[in-house]
Amino acid sequence: MDGPRIEIVGLTKRFGAVTAVEDASFAAEPGRVTGFLGPNGAGKSTTLRALLGLVSPTAGDALIGGRRYRDVARPATVVGAQLEPAFHPGRTARDHLRTVAPLAGKDDARCDEALAAVGMTEAADRRVGGFSMGMRQRLGLATALLGEPAALVLDEPANGLDPAGITWMRGFVRDFAARGGTVLLSSHLLGEVEQTVDDVVVIARGRIRHASSLSDLRALAHPAATLRSPDAARLAALARDWADARLASPTELVVPRAGAAEVGARAFAAGVEVHGLAETGETLEQVFLRLTEEAA
Repeated sequence: MDGPRIEIVGLTKRFGAVTAVEDASFAAEPGRVTGFLGPNGAGKSTTLRALLGLVSPTAGDALIGGRRYRDVARPATVVGAQLEPAFHPGRTARDHLRTVAPLAGKDDARCDEALAAVGMTEAADRRVGGFSMGMRQRLGLATALLGEPAALVLDEPANGLDPAGITWMRGFVRDFAARGGTVLLSSHLLGEVEQTVDDVVVIARGRIRHASSLSDLRALAHPAATLRSPDAARLAALARDWADARLASPTELVVPRAGAAEVGARAFAAGVEVHGLAETGETLEQVFLRLTEEAA
């Protein structure tokens, strides 16, 4: 599989007086899973809709393999999209795919292959009206896969999935990228996709706040260490002598922007009896929340 590079270049989209996205730029690379993250209303769906030609940018561009969606020949064979799946409740899963397959230049056999790819073979003849949200998500993914694309654009793909479904989805997109495909998926919860993505793009209030590898995002976490001691007097003295340190309780000292080794050494030098010492810095989710809250 030779996935296309997806590029958002200086994208701005206004709806009347409302600016949904402003000067957004980032890229999703082949062979990697890129998480497009932000709170609800941040501009994620508008950006994806601009990428897929569903809305016209006010300024800037959105490109798939260097071309706008409308200029891509047989786009279903290049990029598969799952935004807001809509299904006729009276149709079976297989019949739904059969209505879409001709648009992707595919036959009925490909419909069964797509259903098998998302684990829905046994549900092929069930009516969609009786599907759970998780099953609808899988059927939406099967629809995106009909054209055997080398890129996937998925909007909140884990919505409605139970823990087993989330694990399955994670494995599916990781395998797709490992075979050379490009995956761009959105979510409003970093914890939901933390084990799935390679790269992270954070958007808030319509503007890109951060774009990097997941490991580089982790490096933004503010370190901290927590020390426990029964020696309340010496612990209080250590807190007074250390700027930014605070007592969480008479027997627990929290020191931001410091590692456990540094805190342990200071405690030893001050003669503080240590009963516990741990790194308690920001979690990745806290870093994500800080980046989005800074935009407020």
